[in-house]
Amino acid sequence: SRAACRRGRGYGRALRRAFAEKIAARDEVFVISKCGYLSVDAESVIEGRRYLITTYVDTGIVDPNDVVNGVHVLRPAFVADQIERSRRNLGLSTIDLYLLEDPELELAARGPTLFKDQLARLFEALEAAVARGAIAAYGLSTWHGLLLPYWERGHLSILDVFQTAIDVGGPDHHLRGIALPYNVALGEAKGLESQFGPDSHAASLFDTLRDTGTAVFGAQPLVQGRATRGLPPFFRQAFPGLSSDAQRCLQFARSTPGLTTALCGMRGPEHIDENLALLAHSPAEPA
Repeated sequence: SRAACRRGRGYGRALRRAFAEKIAARDEVFVISKCGYLSVDAESVIEGRRYLITTYVDTGIVDPNDVVNGVHVLRPAFVADQIERSRRNLGLSTIDLYLLEDPELELAARGPTLFKDQLARLFEALEAAVARGAIAAYGLSTWHGLLLPYWERGHLSILDVFQTAIDVGGPDHHLRGIALPYNVALGEAKGLESQFGPDSHAASLFDTLRDTGTAVFGAQPLVQGRATRGLPPFFRQAFPGLSSDAQRCLQFARSTPGLTTALCGMRGPEHIDENLALLAHSPAEPA
């Protein structure tokens, strides 16, 4: 979207200022970017559809036959192009983690066999980006694919994903991150045995990823803002000492074993202050 492009450049300006004014050092900031959707340049004066055709189709970066649902693309040439655009927008030589967004859409459109071949080519492009220093690591940003039970159509097997990474990059591959929704309303990553593990037993995604060295990022911990008020009394009682339902939602997410980081969008300074107040509290007990 135009908004995503505008945010990326805004982040770039903020980072450059922070580094120049010694507010933060580069190694104190972990930067994640991702691709998977066609987006229009926020500063272009060209009509949106014409911009996409001129920028991606006419240049050969995107074949219209590769577009899923009218907007989604995951092909090596497109990924390589988007990495470079993100680097320019952010003003960074290296992006710490680069994610492929919603690969389950490709799985649904191509079928398991073609999807596996496609994923291997994408990982080859990402490993090449690591080799040239454009990114430090890569991963997947998913919505439902990893959370569907392993017997259902559309299920994305995390073990198959890792096997593909090993086939492409060897045991020192750079598949290091997974992002997916996890919050008080969507707890499947912890509570649903969606994955079929290497020990031939079903397990939750968090349990399957344990000891793999993979960072797990939980998206939408506030349920798109809908859980910031009106939580039931038992939930408030489970997290005493906190001043708001937003803090309780974040505490729920950050305290869950298996989750590395809860990704929370903050629209104003007051939200930042409220969320950072959690630093005064230790994570809750797993129970």
